[in-house]
Amino acid sequence: MPETKKKVTLKDIAEKTGLSVNTVSRVLNKKPYYTKEVEEKVNAACKELGYIVDMNASGLRSGSTRTVAILYDDLVNPFYAYTTDIISKRFEEKGYNCIMFSNNDRSPYIDYELMRSVMARKPDGILSFLEPAEDMVEFIKNSGIPFVIFGRDGAPYGMIGVDADEECGGRIAGEHLLSRGYRKIAYVGSWHDVKVCLDRQKGLAAALAENGKELSPEHIFYIRECDFADMIEKIVRDGIDGIVCYNDVIAFVVSEALEERGLEAGLDYGVVGFDNIQQMLKMPRFLTTVDAGSQAFAEAGANVMLGLLSGGEEQMPAFRDTHKPFLVKGRSTR
Repeated sequence: MPETKKKVTLKDIAEKTGLSVNTVSRVLNKKPYYTKEVEEKVNAACKELGYIVDMNASGLRSGSTRTVAILYDDLVNPFYAYTTDIISKRFEEKGYNCIMFSNNDRSPYIDYELMRSVMARKPDGILSFLEPAEDMVEFIKNSGIPFVIFGRDGAPYGMIGVDADEECGGRIAGEHLLSRGYRKIAYVGSWHDVKVCLDRQKGLAAALAENGKELSPEHIFYIRECDFADMIEKIVRDGIDGIVCYNDVIAFVVSEALEERGLEAGLDYGVVGFDNIQQMLKMPRFLTTVDAGSQAFAEAGANVMLGLLSGGEEQMPAFRDTHKPFLVKGRSTR
């Protein structure tokens, strides 16, 4: 039988480095008042001896796991990856790690199954790209865990949210299509009951109304709830020449389907997306899109959560009041 290796302890690291156990503990728990040289010495000893911090035990002793949970509906959209990269780096600077959870596209809302999985890991805070289901609002509040809704308005739930001016973004998209001569315009959203989706739709409808046009109900589609082939067929059959999509991923999917019908974006019709994921993927600027200011948006979300974790709400102006969406011109419109 192979010999079981003795578990490495803080005392072993202290003896290896010549430091006190208290100093080693401070370094590993990212508490202040040690030099860069001391940190490097401790990390080198941990690597050599094979020491791994037991976060469960540390959490039980301190009441903090130094983790923040981030929640999504799916992990396919590059916008999530880009903003999470910025957010997680900001958390890391303050000594927090991130753990990711997804409800695997079940719905655009946080349900009990997802919250049960999250809370079992005992995170210090939760930052969610999802809104809470109605029956989860009080459950989340009663948990006592700092909670921030990111990219969504928290006000309808009596919660803290970091959101952009989505109606303004929809208006910008609509005004751009009209200014380029597109006249029969459709909206392709995600879910029919997601506020950010409806706000972008509302902004588009307002831009059309101000120019004597209407966003027809029969030209409003929710891609997660309708038959995709039937939607594309109706767009072609009804002569739609301008399309605003809820996000860039949807815009790319719709454009690909129309291309298979022999229609070219920017020539036969115009399409505008949201999120400007091209800046994240370093793609040629094919798509005309609306950008809410992704870098600053992510930093604002991280800073609000860090403010809560430090014992109070971060005192800063609302992101939607200090940053306005802007158009990024691509080749998908004239």
